[in-house]
Amino acid sequence: MEKMLDGQVAIITGATSGMGEAVARLFAKEGAAVVIGGRSVGKGERLAAEIGAAGGTARYYGPLDVTSAESNRLTVDKTLAEFGKIDILASFAGKTFDGEGLDPKTSYEKTIESNMTGTYNTVFTVLPHMKERKSGKIVICSSNGAFNPTTPAYSYHMAKAGCESLTVNLAMEVAPLGIRVNCIKPGPIRTSFWDELASGDELESLLDGIARHEVPLGRIGTADDIAGPTLFLCSELSAYITGLCMYVGGGIGYVYSHAQSFLLGKTPTGSNG
Repeated sequence: MEKMLDGQVAIITGATSGMGEAVARLFAKEGAAVVIGGRSVGKGERLAAEIGAAGGTARYYGPLDVTSAESNRLTVDKTLAEFGKIDILASFAGKTFDGEGLDPKTSYEKTIESNMTGTYNTVFTVLPHMKERKSGKIVICSSNGAFNPTTPAYSYHMAKAGCESLTVNLAMEVAPLGIRVNCIKPGPIRTSFWDELASGDELESLLDGIARHEVPLGRIGTADDIAGPTLFLCSELSAYITGLCMYVGGGIGYVYSHAQSFLLGKTPTGSNG
């Protein structure tokens, strides 16, 4: 089977861990030249080397801080200097600061900056090039919790809701130019996000409860569960899709599980909704 992204160039932010890393590995396997965006130099260099050793093409141009306009510009300029184009932007950078002991105001500001402002910065740094070429695919990462939370994370979920608004507004603007913009809404995925909320047995108990009571498929997702749908939205298989905010959460967002937590773990009986 022909590689789905053969010859394309993809910038992936948040690619030094979690979902972004899984997307980078899969995109490289499918033939894309992958530009790894992330702040951890060690992780970025390691991932680029591993992709290269596996026969793929990957670059890490140094730390990318999505909250910095200059940092975004440097990554885009280096990508264009080496590859001459950008076909894909997959925006997965972001985190919660709830577990870092910051005062509420600082935690809120850093969370909004990292997740919403950072996404805005990256998108609008790449967009002029895509507009000039009248071609491109953008995937933005939101969260199931933006509108369907399994646990409260106020500023994080507010920021992710903003990312969904960016998706649909931008999709409307750039559709006539042949640029597609879509959004992934992950459900509970086992990444470092959860480390900010709990640890050890408490974390395992939290995830087990969510899997049993919230997720119709009955399990917590993996980063690879996100990479596949992202590939779909960046491939020609989705050539007629733009402005979609897609739940990827084992059924969360589309169907009810057998014991939603708001029912206190009790299985509903005899109800039509």
